[in-house]
Amino acid sequence: MPGSHGTITGKLFAIAFIGGLCFVASLVVFGPVDERQTRYNEAKEEIANSWSKRQVMIGPMVVGRENGPEHDIDIYVLPETLHYETVLVPEVRTRGIFRTVVYNSTVNVSGEFLGEDIRRATTAGRSAVFSVVITDTRGIEKQVDLEWNGTEYPFNPGPGVTLSEQQLQNSSGLHALVPVNTALQKVPFSFTIELKGSEGVSIAPVGKETVLEISSSWPTPKFVGAFLPSQRSITESGFTSEWRISSFGRPYPQTWEGDSVNLTQLLDSAAGVNLHEQIDAYDNVFRSIKYAILFIVITFAAFFFFDVIAKVRVHPIHYILIGSALALFYLLLLSLSEHIGFPAAYLVATTMIVLLVSSYSAFVLKHTRRALPIFLILTLLYSYLYFVLQLEDYALLCGALLLFAILAATMFATRHIDWYALDKSQ
Repeated sequence: MPGSHGTITGKLFAIAFIGGLCFVASLVVFGPVDERQTRYNEAKEEIANSWSKRQVMIGPMVVGRENGPEHDIDIYVLPETLHYETVLVPEVRTRGIFRTVVYNSTVNVSGEFLGEDIRRATTAGRSAVFSVVITDTRGIEKQVDLEWNGTEYPFNPGPGVTLSEQQLQNSSGLHALVPVNTALQKVPFSFTIELKGSEGVSIAPVGKETVLEISSSWPTPKFVGAFLPSQRSITESGFTSEWRISSFGRPYPQTWEGDSVNLTQLLDSAAGVNLHEQIDAYDNVFRSIKYAILFIVITFAAFFFFDVIAKVRVHPIHYILIGSALALFYLLLLSLSEHIGFPAAYLVATTMIVLLVSSYSAFVLKHTRRALPIFLILTLLYSYLYFVLQLEDYALLCGALLLFAILAATMFATRHIDWYALDKSQ
């Protein structure tokens, strides 16, 4: 009869419209997530400003001055061998409800300069400047001394050089005046710095042969920079890493004059590690919202089948309330995760929404037994979502496989339904 064909179709359009509204309500949580993440980043920056910023170390380099026809020329010499041994001791600091990781570190530096390179860089009888550039020397709380060819020399504040680049004129670091011995073939050096910092550390491989060793009890490192470690070991109790880098991988030579090498080239060659939080709560909430439409579609589909097959009338108001509960999950997850952490927040929010929707379904579907499939569907969906959120590299694959499985199961379950007959029976 006229108009009967549009009955189920009309219901589907109405349900789709309501589902769209509920999905938009879920997306609204993106705003609070972004705002809270901005406040979190501001808190991290405040802690870093009070503690000490992310540390980048460039050097050491020996700088001599040659008398030129018009003006003196700075000559920069890099070490023949360089070994950094760095141990990071992480510490979690809080600002209000926000947490971030900082660290104390012990940095042992040793190596050798070629005597011939130093002699060419300095005028006979004059001292040279032994320089180390460090991002934030506020992280140094104890006096640092340099051992140069077996003799100790005190470090002074400031890098002592400018690299002829404005960005270094106000930079921080250490320098010491060291004598030039024209008889030595190699000049050994070593020093130890106890250094505080935030987020991570990077080191420029300025040696002709550079070995960097960085270790920590932090279980989730993120290796960054121009080089990845040659060897690394990551366990639940921490990580160890080692870089072996030759001068062939750098864009600058062992020695240069004036401004032929700039700070950017040195910074771009640095390698290191960040004390990475595997996936923070805000990233997890942000990623989970992307699956909101899937939860709405599957849950609404279950109620739709009860409506058209079991002849249990589900009113649009029911769909609106159930969709609102599904959208509320993300706001609960965001607010709870700031106080009890993401795993616990996910469990609490899931339990609240699953029990709320399932108990409400028992009244809407006129029987407790009919609410059981809703309970199972939501439990499986939220469990699978949590599993997917833990997989940084395979999340997309697992999400696609879930969609395929759901589509295949729906097609199989409805393969014998005569939709025209259902239309006529409405």
